[in-house]
Amino acid sequence: AASPSSHSHLPRPSPADLGAAGAARAMLLRIAATVPLLPFFADACTIIAVGADASASGAPMVGHSEDSGPVANDVRLVRVPRKKWPKGSLRPIFNVQSVYPRIVSADRAPDYAPVGDQKEPEPLAHIPQVEETFGYWDLDYGLQNEVGLSIGESTCTAMTAGWAASPDAPYGYNRIGIEELSKIALERCETARCAAKTMGDLAVELGFFSADSGDPSNPGYSGSSECLTLADATGELWHFNVLTGKNNASAIWAAARVPRNHVTVVANAFTIRKLNLSDTENYMYSPGVTKLAEEMGWWDWKLAPAPGVFDFFYAYGYTPPKDVIPPNLNDILRFYSGRRMWRAFSLLSPEEGAKLDVERGNVPHTKDPYPTSVPAPKGSVTAKMVQNAYRDHYEGTQFDLTVGMAAGPFGNPNRAAVPADVAVGQWERALSMFRTSWSFVCEAKPHGRSVVWFGYDAPHGTAYLPFYGAATGPSPENYRSHEGGIAKFSFKVAWWAFNLLNQYADLNFQKINAEIRAKATEVEDRARAHVAAWDREANEKAQHHPKAALDFLTARSNSFAEEVVREWWDLAFHLITKYRGYVVTYNGTPTGVDYFGQHYPSWWLGSKDVGFTLWSAEGPFHGVPDAEVAPLQVAARESDVVEASTGGAAILCWIAAVVVAAAGSSFVSFQVGRRYGQNEMGIGAYISYS
Repeated sequence: AASPSSHSHLPRPSPADLGAAGAARAMLLRIAATVPLLPFFADACTIIAVGADASASGAPMVGHSEDSGPVANDVRLVRVPRKKWPKGSLRPIFNVQSVYPRIVSADRAPDYAPVGDQKEPEPLAHIPQVEETFGYWDLDYGLQNEVGLSIGESTCTAMTAGWAASPDAPYGYNRIGIEELSKIALERCETARCAAKTMGDLAVELGFFSADSGDPSNPGYSGSSECLTLADATGELWHFNVLTGKNNASAIWAAARVPRNHVTVVANAFTIRKLNLSDTENYMYSPGVTKLAEEMGWWDWKLAPAPGVFDFFYAYGYTPPKDVIPPNLNDILRFYSGRRMWRAFSLLSPEEGAKLDVERGNVPHTKDPYPTSVPAPKGSVTAKMVQNAYRDHYEGTQFDLTVGMAAGPFGNPNRAAVPADVAVGQWERALSMFRTSWSFVCEAKPHGRSVVWFGYDAPHGTAYLPFYGAATGPSPENYRSHEGGIAKFSFKVAWWAFNLLNQYADLNFQKINAEIRAKATEVEDRARAHVAAWDREANEKAQHHPKAALDFLTARSNSFAEEVVREWWDLAFHLITKYRGYVVTYNGTPTGVDYFGQHYPSWWLGSKDVGFTLWSAEGPFHGVPDAEVAPLQVAARESDVVEASTGGAAILCWIAAVVVAAAGSSFVSFQVGRRYGQNEMGIGAYISYS
């Protein structure tokens, strides 16, 4: 292989070097040069974690939201079983895909065995296999293993970028990504400390790459690094930050222990600020961790908050140059991360959250930055509180996404992505996202009682169901089916029950989502009661038959998940029937339909943009939009008609009708509401890329 390029001069291959579609790809790269955030926002996840002493259960918790809906994720919840390996075995390192199938390997797990014409890919590398590996729950990243080690992930910004060493990428020198690092940690470690050290050493040895690093011609620094938060059954909670090293190779990493009485948030930015290089009890790091930062001028020891204390985020977090496009990129990053930190801290530790400046934001060079974590009263934070934090849209604050004209007449907090060549603007970035593929909250409990509270699709429209970390078998069939996925509808795939209902709720978010949340509350209350009862019964069984106790827990949790999915399909069809056609249908009697059950609110009807109260025989017939907006609306309609006429056939016609109606309602509501939203909110919102 060619020698790695210098850090300051990233390799810029010609279109021919970039593969068969080189010319087209080069053109797209030129367009993308004005949108450096797109690789990052494709996979922008949020971690919320709670220390053992702050946790109501006494066990640390770590949560994760997979906010990568623009990608057709492989949504299978796969059980990788505990396994013994022959002496001299090698463990392959794959370039894990976010789409189906993420991995093809019969050795890894039965559910990863080839199906149809699938073939196992060529590994990026091999490492010596250990004698025995733990069983664990797996998605694109590992979740939780049988001894309670739990992991949450968030893609982060960095001053470096690296790419996988694959045959079609001569500029790639690295052989392990965060996906396989997380899986190896769960296979080999019981503690968070072991996991951080294991992952860090492998990243340095093999070279780390991020799946969101873009292309050497246009590096995605806004998504070129990774953050994990690790919880274990001993009660420890650690942050792990990693980025590619010098010359786009190797790795630089750091790990920091979170105090037991704290809550912490990772929102697509490094969290380690005060890396005390002499405190090996609470910090770990790669050899020469400060060297590249000093060489490149990203760090000067005069900036140190205390002797021997290195600000990892200040040095290695991405700071856009002054001439960056778009020019507000620094503000976008500042609030894309900071707003979620402020909100989660405020929800889980209100007294500490009230001390934070909501306008401070979170970027590397922020003066007096937000803390990495904040204390919370002993035993004050429940798993339910963390789950509800993931459902949040800033309700009740000045950033509330359910109010204003952009939310439409029915308070929809969801905001579609806006191409950079269409408009320059920003939305607030909520904790709950319509594009979330799944989310979870792990409780790292000892003695085989660790639990993953797992929910498909957007948190605001899911139910978190319990799966035991020490499960002895796979998830229910509809959680791991090959019959369908995000890119292929199937009644045999549990994800679709939740997604279909969330999409339909966009027609009237206030009414429909309220019913969904009521159902979720009822289901989760049942789940918590079940877990308490199951644990008691399992503890009795474990005295004589430990394996039978785990079999019992596995069967009970799977059966409950199957029961809830059936209920969710029933709920979906009930609400589709109830809220059809802008009415509310209660029953089939002559008086069973409320014709005005979904009427528009008066504040919306009174808007001159809407035009309802301005209509006359002489016009206007469509309201009075801004003069410069009207022709754009016409052009957009014509473009939509052309696009619709060339689209493929729908999987199910009635589902397509639901989706189109919801999307059309949201588009019109945004267009007519632009000025009203500006006046009501009185503040700029953030993130047009959603």
